[in-house]
Amino acid sequence: MEQIIELWQQASLDESRMDSLYNKEDLIPVIIQLEKKQQRLLRFKTLSILILLPALLIVFFNGSNITLNSTVGLGIFLCSVITVVVLLNRLRFQITLEERSLSTLQLAGIAEHKINNERKLITGYLPLFVIVALAGFNLMYLDFFTDEEPATRILYHVVMTGSLVLAFVAGLSLRIRRFHKQFLPVLARIKKFKSESEK
Repeated sequence: MEQIIELWQQASLDESRMDSLYNKEDLIPVIIQLEKKQQRLLRFKTLSILILLPALLIVFFNGSNITLNSTVGLGIFLCSVITVVVLLNRLRFQITLEERSLSTLQLAGIAEHKINNERKLITGYLPLFVIVALAGFNLMYLDFFTDEEPATRILYHVVMTGSLVLAFVAGLSLRIRRFHKQFLPVLARIKKFKSESEK
């Protein structure tokens, strides 16, 4: 445990030492600052999901009749959520200490690639997995309203699905605005720097 703490402290010292090598006007500190913001945000999101998932499982097992459909639906829903968490951590905008030691031009190219990955995550992967999660969620509760009239059951599913879709659209809109505000200015500076370096 002491060795782990020492490694963690050493990594923090190395990171601080690496930050001090650059002037505030340089491109590299801007990229590193963006990476730190995204790291804090991702920690918050991951923690929120880890709190909400057990709560959802408790509600599911206490309030529903466990059937094959509900079990399969729960599995689909959990797999989609876990996949999103893994993708967020793997594709997030992250600059390693090794990458920070590269030249500004090399780091600019790496940062540009990672920003494009962030765009791909927002516009491609997240909507796809939300659709899968919605299918699993509806399957979870397919047998929950069996005592209700067909019209009432349809209404329940429409309301639940609509609420989740609205929540997703609101979250996606917020993420897109944040991307435009935080990532696009950095991307523009990277492209300008690369263009000037090629002259």
